[in-house]
Amino acid sequence: MSTATCDFRFSLQNRYAEDSLVDELAEYGISNRAVTISGRATKSEKDISRTDFIGAKAEEIRTKLTDFLKEHELPRDNDLVILDMEPKGIAPVRLGEFETDEKLQRDLIAAYRRRIRVARQVLRQTKRPGLKLGLYQVIVPDGKGDSIEERMSGYREAGEQGMYDQLDFICPVLYQRFGPNDATPQRLRTWLDAASTQAIDKSLTLTRRNHTRIPLVPFLSFWVYNRNSANNRDAVQPESIARQLQIVQDAEGIEAIVFWSGWQTTQEMESDPKPVEPICIKAFLDSVGSLPWPGCT
Repeated sequence: MSTATCDFRFSLQNRYAEDSLVDELAEYGISNRAVTISGRATKSEKDISRTDFIGAKAEEIRTKLTDFLKEHELPRDNDLVILDMEPKGIAPVRLGEFETDEKLQRDLIAAYRRRIRVARQVLRQTKRPGLKLGLYQVIVPDGKGDSIEERMSGYREAGEQGMYDQLDFICPVLYQRFGPNDATPQRLRTWLDAASTQAIDKSLTLTRRNHTRIPLVPFLSFWVYNRNSANNRDAVQPESIARQLQIVQDAEGIEAIVFWSGWQTTQEMESDPKPVEPICIKAFLDSVGSLPWPGCT
């Protein structure tokens, strides 16, 4: 696999960026050819019960997803389509917690596998060329790079049971979990390096049932996400994103890099029920300093 990528993309949730932002992103070599699909599109919303998640039939999921894509006018040609399925308590990151109940773990993995299979079929029926399907939250590293063996056991078991067989890529989550009010600059850098490296290295150990490695599309964002952080939902330091990009670009198996945001304007950032520190995305990317990536045109 290649050891670097020039394929940088921006993703909102269930929609595309406005033309003005698309033009600004293009200055940094970032396209808008990615969209993240919320769990409610596949009967995988946060508040779905365990019973309903496991019991959802393929036809129910197909109808729900087909209607959702039509309503939101998704996807477009050559998109990366990322499934964001995070039902509370049974999200992919939690699968390792069910090792002592093998039947339940199998049922949960089968429920994810069913949704991925249906999504593949629905996307094929759109007849949009160049679509690729991926799964968010595989893997989620520890915020400090500490051991995640239980978590990884669940991810590995999912692979052995075929959960990744119909995916084109998986999405390790490189969201930063700490900020300057949590630790010294040196410690923050140590945690950032360890977590980012763990996200890539551990993801590369996952395979499909035929033992083929799965391409990676890491997710980065512009804010700290951690309820236990003194900087939760504050903007991260642009130089820390530059550091993560260097780690990712030095890794193997990276197909593309996605910058994810729930918002595209400062007004959206401020007015959200869970607001984030407002930033100008263009100004932030300018401060990162390493985009467009050297050698990419």
